[in-house]
Amino acid sequence: MRGRRATALITGLLALLSTAACTDYGGDLSGAGVSGGGDGDTLVVSETAGTPASFLAYGIREGYFEEQGLNVELSPSAGGASVIPALLSGDIDVAGSNAVSALIAMGRRMPIEMIAAGTSTSESPDDDFSSLMVPEDSPITSAADLDGGRVAVNTLQNINDVVIHAVLAEAGLSNDDVSFVEMPFPDMPAAIQRGDVDAGLLIEPFATVGASQGLRPIARPYTAAMPSLQIGTYLMTSDKVGEDPETAAAFRAGVTATAEAIAADPEAFREALPEISELAPELASRMDLPVWRGTTDRASIEMIHATMREIGLTEADLDYEEAVAE
Repeated sequence: MRGRRATALITGLLALLSTAACTDYGGDLSGAGVSGGGDGDTLVVSETAGTPASFLAYGIREGYFEEQGLNVELSPSAGGASVIPALLSGDIDVAGSNAVSALIAMGRRMPIEMIAAGTSTSESPDDDFSSLMVPEDSPITSAADLDGGRVAVNTLQNINDVVIHAVLAEAGLSNDDVSFVEMPFPDMPAAIQRGDVDAGLLIEPFATVGASQGLRPIARPYTAAMPSLQIGTYLMTSDKVGEDPETAAAFRAGVTATAEAIAADPEAFREALPEISELAPELASRMDLPVWRGTTDRASIEMIHATMREIGLTEADLDYEEAVAE
């Protein structure tokens, strides 16, 4: 291992992920660990709890950000739009979110830009790290059976709307035919089992946790929307990108180096997961991993934006060059 060990804020991520194994975490992830932006030498980065945050923790641990002259502190979050106010207020320096929440904010003229790509899914549904899950004994066997049902999602008006739309549209339904229920990922498996909701959209490692507790998948929404779809993005304020483009470029380089390392040796990342996230080794070895690339995939962003306009999440046009700092 190279570089310094992950900072103390990673401990917050470890606690959240260890709690996920029993799926009874009841706290609010939206501001976990956020204590103000960096001091000039430190870059505070918020990323969605789960595998997305583990990606950053791995890059920090292996020294890929330090090689770019960055001291990155990781703050886990619930994802979605919850991190954007913290970014705009300066509580964090970089926000890991999903492309939908970012594009909604941009459509409302919030001064933010995509500086690097977050998680993407696989080309094959068999390796998709998302899973729309129901109890083993549920009468629901496909998306067509969700008409009138309640579907758990980690946050509202985000990538869930786009990818669930793809699954429902194939079954002749729309998002209006289901009710979305917001809850943190760690709470979803138990809520699905109890019947609080009819189904839930889980990502790894929570999908594998759910499967180990008797849930079964009925769809793989990310690849259903688009194979190799880029779901996540890292954001900075336009002011910070303009004032300090070198830091944005250095962070993107660190993300890209981490992505390339995991692509070259995914087993090393799997072996590190029990240490950086306190997942049980057998869970880390079985879960489907996301794909990371580092640089933004234009086809994904344009497809997501087109779907957002179709389902009414935004009326804004997309200026890709303005939205993405490269």
